[in-house]
Amino acid sequence: EPFDRAAGFYREALARDATFALAAARLARSQLWRHWFVTPLGPEELAEVKQIVDRALALAPDLADAHMSLGLFYYHGHRQYEQALAAFRRVLELQPNNAQARLYSAYVYRRQGQWERSVGEMRLAEALDPRDAAVPGNIAASYVSVRQWSDAKRAASRSLALDPQNVVGQLALLQSCVNGGGSTEEARRALAPLPRSSALTTNAIRGTVSNIIEDFTYLNIMERDFDGALKLCDESTAVPADRFAKQMGRVAIRVLAGDTVGDPVETEEARVLLEARLAVRPADAFTLAQLSWVYLALGRNADALRSAHAAADLLPVERDAFGGPAFAVGLAQIQARAGEPHEAVNMLRELLAIPAGIAISINRLKLDPVWDPIRDNADFQQLLAGGESIGTLPAYGL
Repeated sequence: EPFDRAAGFYREALARDATFALAAARLARSQLWRHWFVTPLGPEELAEVKQIVDRALALAPDLADAHMSLGLFYYHGHRQYEQALAAFRRVLELQPNNAQARLYSAYVYRRQGQWERSVGEMRLAEALDPRDAAVPGNIAASYVSVRQWSDAKRAASRSLALDPQNVVGQLALLQSCVNGGGSTEEARRALAPLPRSSALTTNAIRGTVSNIIEDFTYLNIMERDFDGALKLCDESTAVPADRFAKQMGRVAIRVLAGDTVGDPVETEEARVLLEARLAVRPADAFTLAQLSWVYLALGRNADALRSAHAAADLLPVERDAFGGPAFAVGLAQIQARAGEPHEAVNMLRELLAIPAGIAISINRLKLDPVWDPIRDNADFQQLLAGGESIGTLPAYGL
């Protein structure tokens, strides 16, 4: 709703002044953020955004904001990384001290798996805009991905000192404690002084069951307090999207708790809503991931596997080194629970050998009950006794 309200104001500004290039650029940016962080736009809607970007560029060819929106169109709209980088470079030619262009270039490099270059660009952005909590928060997320847990904690602490409510910083801190240290208690102590975010999960890693349930609530799951997790999901909210997210969370929690009956009415409602959403936006990977857990709850294992495979295929690691591993882990989680233990272990073995710490680690495998159906599997136990890749990025110093 806030994005729609903002778009209304931008359109009103353009109605009053059709030559207002900055308003057009900002309208496009707002729509692209909505697409990336809330609900994917359809092809026709994205085409309209491109027209708005082109309008801004035609009105003001040297407007940095217009080129920034062009870069976001290629990055957020289509994951066309090289075109996005070219647009961000043009922004830096026009405004050498533009921290956002540095930061978004870093985001693209990270999706490409250029970890050192990405963190280097983020550090430049941090120097240009030292009070933007999102920058050290994302540096922390990168260190989590390469499993440099101590550096991740330091960067996350820097982010949260600037803005205690920064979701990226909070999540990186949680993951450093759980995925890195294997301790939900440490995570709770670290997060206790901070204001609770309404939904501690981010678009960057949506794909695993913890993202479907919500990552702070998932601490209860790892402590096998399923009733406590359900209670958190039952907290009331006036926002329709949040109500649906909580409904999806309850479905997944019941599956993890071994509740073979669950709430069939709620589960069936979720199935209908998700399938309707996919009919409009078939390339929505997170909706496919959610639907895989609804199918599990309904006992439709073959459909669950099909849906999880489709989600992982939409965002493979080769296309997105940062977010892709979460969907691969999500597929492995469904495989572990739908009768494909060999495939699940093979997937996990591959993910432990690459920068995927944001979604999986040895300590996380030991804690997480999602893996209980294959916990006694000899190959899974061999994984737990083995190692995982650790990055070599330059240390983060405060």
